[in-house]
Amino acid sequence: MSLESLGKVGEKIALEHYLMNGYKLVAKNFQFYRQGNRGRLGEIDLIMTKKQVLYLIEVKTRSNSKFGSPVEQISKTKLQHLYKTYQYFLLKHKLYQNWLCQFDVASVEGNKVTVFPNAYSFEGLDYTW
Repeated sequence: MSLESLGKVGEKIALEHYLMNGYKLVAKNFQFYRQGNRGRLGEIDLIMTKKQVLYLIEVKTRSNSKFGSPVEQISKTKLQHLYKTYQYFLLKHKLYQNWLCQFDVASVEGNKVTVFPNAYSFEGLDYTW
């Protein structure tokens, strides 16, 4: 199975996990592009809500754990791109502008989902491009 296929399967398993736990799907694979569509700057795998909290979920799918924790795989640059994508999402979906937001990482290995709630904060990052 290709890495892309593995990732899509993992996203589906994570989505089912969140839905079974009372979350509602707002967006899947929400993307942010540079002006003129000259390349994707960021993507949020899943955007969910529960009890008026917006959840940004980065799904990391692994066939094994030999490369370390999925949380360790998210760089500062990736966080900056996620934040810009989140800001773009808020511009497009004004309803959520005043909602609390939490950034989770969902690790999928086989059919097992492990959620790292509030895995990262966007505070202290450089958001200039």
